[in-house]
Amino acid sequence: MRTLDRIARSAPLARLRQAGRPIRAEDYVENGVYVIRADLPGVDPDRDIDVSVHGGTVEIKAIRRDDFRARTRTEIPYGLYRKVITLPAGADAGTLTTHYRDGVLKVAIALPEAARPPAPLRR
Repeated sequence: MRTLDRIARSAPLARLRQAGRPIRAEDYVENGVYVIRADLPGVDPDRDIDVSVHGGTVEIKAIRRDDFRARTRTEIPYGLYRKVITLPAGADAGTLTTHYRDGVLKVAIALPEAARPPAPLRR
């Protein structure tokens, strides 16, 4: 039993319990700006979304709160959601901006000229 208790408190398992549900997201570069779009329907952006930058990564955390109504069935998961995405080299975390509309969070971070992908060739 002691072995199971020690394993249950180990760092990797503890992190998994805190990780939350995954957030569906996409990323792209547009006009020298690195953009992340994350699906977060049903959350209050003013109180339930936290975006932070840690050592070359951006972390998005959100909570979808349960209103505790009596239901006969639900397929909507509530609780903590979390996504960590590695930023492109040279991304300027000081330029981070966010915008939430229609259940989608948009995170934008400026890239230095050297980190921008080349423009597509026009014929």
